[in-house]
Amino acid sequence: MKFDYLKHLKSTNQTIKLLNSDNFAFMLSFFHFVFVKKAHIVLSHSEIIQYLDDYLFDLNNSYNNIFVKTAKEYLNDFSNDKNGYLRKYHGDGDEPLYELTPHTNKALEFVESLAKSEFVASRSKFNIIFELLEDLEFETKLDNTQRIKKLQAQKDGIDAQIESIKFKKDLRFDSSRIKEHYIQIDELVRKLKYDFSEMEYNFRDLNKLAMENITLRDDAKSGVLDSVFEVEDSIRNSAQGKSFFAFWQLLTDLKRSEKLTRLLKNLYEIDSVKSIDKDEKLADIKYTLLKSADKIYKVSAKLIEQLRRFIDDRVWIENKRVLELCKNIEKSAIFLKENQPTQREFFSIKGNSLKIDSIFEKSLYTPKTPQLFEKNDKPQEINIEMNSFYNLFFVDEELLKKNIAQMLNTQPQCTLEELTKRFAISKGVSELVSYVSIARNSEDAMVDESVCVKLEIVDFDGMIKVVKMPKIIFTKGKQ
Repeated sequence: MKFDYLKHLKSTNQTIKLLNSDNFAFMLSFFHFVFVKKAHIVLSHSEIIQYLDDYLFDLNNSYNNIFVKTAKEYLNDFSNDKNGYLRKYHGDGDEPLYELTPHTNKALEFVESLAKSEFVASRSKFNIIFELLEDLEFETKLDNTQRIKKLQAQKDGIDAQIESIKFKKDLRFDSSRIKEHYIQIDELVRKLKYDFSEMEYNFRDLNKLAMENITLRDDAKSGVLDSVFEVEDSIRNSAQGKSFFAFWQLLTDLKRSEKLTRLLKNLYEIDSVKSIDKDEKLADIKYTLLKSADKIYKVSAKLIEQLRRFIDDRVWIENKRVLELCKNIEKSAIFLKENQPTQREFFSIKGNSLKIDSIFEKSLYTPKTPQLFEKNDKPQEINIEMNSFYNLFFVDEELLKKNIAQMLNTQPQCTLEELTKRFAISKGVSELVSYVSIARNSEDAMVDESVCVKLEIVDFDGMIKVVKMPKIIFTKGKQ
């Protein structure tokens, strides 16, 4: 950290700029209230305006009207290009959406780290460091003989613990160790949520690079497709991409999800944890992480959308050019009709010569040989199966939604495979497509296109069909 670097950092970094702002306390307290305490990830314009208006009303009542601007004016200050404390963008609806930028998240994380802790969990932190160093040594430096020896030592240690438990020795954590572990979990969860914001912006930068490549490329479609797929591969194969998609697989795994739910439930049955976290702020962490990770996953999926738009635009441009050429030919034909040429060579085309087939070079009409039919031929009878016209059916999406709700009454999430096992498909592929439509239009469902599953269904006519499709997960959502 040199003097010039820090001087430049103070004048340009948005995190430091926020901390130096005159309204630092107002902005960070509001951001913490809405995006941390209320656990919102994204807010629409009307929602955040309502929150901000109520917050300003309470502050002005307590501090003698020190904030003179309206909620809308302050929101514009938060999200303009000069400050950039909030990211403003448009989603599928008409209203703009707002979310915290990585710079604001870093400011919140820094201020939270300044809070005085009950005690510093130095023992737990050192154990984590020690375990990580041991893992690196085990996976990179040790040969197979040493690895087996180390695993055997761990096995002997576990056997010794089992024997101690059999002889009624108390090896459980005391209150101090329990609190240390909880504080460490809380700190890691908080940092992970803030890391998601920065990870999303890194993915957006890669996505923006792909969009620029698409816009600037003028070559054939195949070249642009190669460019898009290269960017998508770079996202998935980067160190950050590999880490995130591995985390995504763990987070969406049903067994791990159920285990995490059980562990969080057991966490708040411990008296020492209840005493330091009465609000149970980690109870819904699975839902928060799932929503944050799903948001990042959808950013990487937007590459396909950009590809589709490019192809549509390119086809439109090519069609427009063809129409212009046809229009020019029509204009030339009308001009020649009114101004017929008087010379034999009245028109020339650069390039290869063309062979023109004149109408006068075509042969005259040749009558076809008439076909004779015997009068005694009997007309052939044709039987048409009309039952298929009556096999029309209607897929009731409300009934399918009730099936999903019934599954989620007993478990936090379920896959489409589990749904089809419990509620058999009776109307073929159309019913399966309706489930996909429900998942696409629901905020509490995810379509994981990186995992492919095969579903065996029985169609309405009794035929067995195997459908290959992405993995679909329905979640209960935040209550």
